[in-house]
Parts: sequence; C-alpha cells; structure tokens
Amino acid sequence: MKLDVAGVLRDAWEMAKRDSELLLGIAGLFLFLPDLAGTIYIAPMPPQPTVMNEASADLWLRQIGLWGQQYELLVIVLGLLSLFGVLALFVVYADRARPTVSGALGQAGAFLPHYLLLALVVGVPVSIGSILIFPGLYLKGRLLPVSPVFVAERPIGVFAAWRRSFALTRGNGLVLMGLAFVPLLGGRLIALPFELLGTALDGAPMANPVVAAVLDAGIAGGHTLGTVAAVLIEIALYRRLSSGI
Repeated sequence: MKLDVAGVLRDAWEMAKRDSELLLGIAGLFLFLPDLAGTIYIAPMPPQPTVMNEASADLWLRQIGLWGQQYELLVIVLGLLSLFGVLALFVVYADRARPTVSGALGQAGAFLPHYLLLALVVGVPVSIGSILIFPGLYLKGRLLPVSPVFVAERPIGVFAAWRRSFALTRGNGLVLMGLAFVPLLGGRLIALPFELLGTALDGAPMANPVVAAVLDAGIAGGHTLGTVAAVLIEIALYRRLSSGI
C-alpha cells in the first residue's frame, strides 16, 4: 500500500489544532517542565578528550563518575516524567475508549512499567543503528507505529508490537525513514537558535537570570514541540496504516 505522507502530516496538524489546550496541558506539565528543569539544573556531561590516552581517559572517566553521582537520580526522575507524558498522549489518542485527560493519566501511570520496557527495547537498537545513521533512521521509520500499537492493541507483548509495526510499515521503509526525521529536525531547528545564542554569549546569560530563563525556555520549548509532533505523527500514521487508508 502506498502511504499518503501528506495525509499523515495533515491529520497530525488537524489533531494539533483541535486539541491545542489538551496538548498544552499534558505536554507543558510532563514534557516542557522536566526538559526545562534538566536544562537549568543538570550540567552537561564532561566532553570526551580530543586526545585520548591513558591519563586523559582516566580523568574523563572519573569526571563522568562524579557527574553521575551528582545528577543521575535527577536525570532518571525527569526522564520518567517525560516518558509518562508521552505515554499519556498516546493513551488519549490510541485508546479506543478515548479516555478523559484524568483517565489517561491514570492509565498511563499503571501502564508505565510496560511502556518503559518497550522504550528500552526500541531505543537501544535505534541508538546503536544511529551510529551509522542510515540503519538507525530506517529502524526508527519501521518502528514509528510501535507505541500506538502497544497502547491501542494491548495486551500485546513488546516483541509482538515490533512484529506488528514491521507488518504495518512493510513496503514503506524508506518513506517512513524520512518521516521519522521530520519532527526531530523541526524540534531541533526551533531549539538551535537559543542554543547558539547561549554559546555566542559565552556564559553571559548566567549573569542575567532573565536572559538565561528565556534561552532555557526556548530550548525546552523546541524539544517539547518536536516530541509532541512525533507523537501526533505516529498516531496519524498508525490510524491510516491500521485502517488501510
């Protein structure tokens, strides 16, 4: 079946316009705020040395260890909050009963451990494949409907959801590889000017809390918009593929 990519994007945009208040509430609380908190309170990981030898590697690993001791718990908590927000959005749109927001949040809380397993089983191979770029993007494209499948067709196992996603996307791998890149690129482009401005000011925003807050909010907003766009595209894609449109 030939996929109507323009139709998928149009469906996602219609959902965004229709449900802007709902999206703003869930994404603002569980995606934007954790991302903003991470930007403000979590220092960047120590960069890898440009020249790697035994001494520099040992120093770098000790710096990574200290960074982990200081920020690991906060990283985990904020990551779980963001994952919960993404899952709540999938429950709102993918659950056949179309629950209320409060109902979706309750279901997301109960379903979060299962979804965390799915996120790990999907995220690790995609990350490994992304080292070579093409395999990671291709796998990401083939797995675009896996979260809606996991929510809408539950109870379904992680690997059964994989197989179902691959079955739905058969014949559209290259097209979906490009579609997977759309929200990633969009969110990155929104956040990039704020990141570049902060770099250009070379630490000056830290002396001005207002400037620092604006830059941090811009970065978090770009990430949040990219994540919401990805969720809506995956939902729209799943609906079309599962109904044969």
